[in-house]
Amino acid sequence: MSSWLVTTSRSFLLVDGQSGEARVLHEGSGLYYGVFFDDRAGFPLHVVARRRMVSSPDPAEGERGTILLFDRALRCTGELQAPFPMRDMHQILLREGTLWATCSYDNMVAVLRDGKWDAWYPVGETAGEPRDVNHFNTLAWVDGRLAIVAHNLKNPPSEVLLFDWPSRVLAERFPLGAQSHNLWRDGGRWFTCSSGEGRIVDTGGGGIVTGGYPRGIGFGERETCVGISEPAERMARDLSLGQLQFRDRGWNLLRSLLLEGEGLVLEVVPAPAGISAPDEAPRRSFRFAP
Repeated sequence: MSSWLVTTSRSFLLVDGQSGEARVLHEGSGLYYGVFFDDRAGFPLHVVARRRMVSSPDPAEGERGTILLFDRALRCTGELQAPFPMRDMHQILLREGTLWATCSYDNMVAVLRDGKWDAWYPVGETAGEPRDVNHFNTLAWVDGRLAIVAHNLKNPPSEVLLFDWPSRVLAERFPLGAQSHNLWRDGGRWFTCSSGEGRIVDTGGGGIVTGGYPRGIGFGERETCVGISEPAERMARDLSLGQLQFRDRGWNLLRSLLLEGEGLVLEVVPAPAGISAPDEAPRRSFRFAP
């Protein structure tokens, strides 16, 4: 079984990577992004909903994102909202009793710990507008440190920032990729989706060409699934064609599933074992690329 939790411009989906069949777990709350669950921390599953599309004519400063909560039956049971706006949210992470959510619009990370919200500015609060300088988009927990990817669109290249926990002191930073998203480490090397180059790159100088705009990657037992968005002008992105690339352990492309009508692909996570969509969840069928 190859099941994946996928967020797009329009939906939160449970996708069967073999048949192309999907179930819609949530829609109608704008663009969906980060997905996180951890059995060690217990459910619920957390999913970002921005409540605004990228192509929305409404001003971005009015965005009020939320974090939706889903139970093991994949039914939405509630949400988390900070007392301050969470705008342009990307990835989320739950670890050490703490929830982090990147809020790129404000160059900020929202932190929920012991029931209290905190607006954290990893490199200091930006004075004036625009506040989105580093475009923090990715969170990872590695060897007791919190890692954040800074997209750095206006001042490339992208960077990885490592913070000691719980002090939040910046311990290390290094460049990696262009317009980068996602972060993982394997064999002593750091990897990222270098979205602006259409590649996956690592600190050892390696690279895998994916084409498109790679963002969102999940590691299953037998396959790796990479989300690919179609490069497009901002106002056209929600109408673009996204896809899921399925690759073997040697990064060889096995098949590509075209997510027609979904727009951008933002996050890809292997579905927890033993879960299935509610009976009432709408069905969608996607086709594989020839």
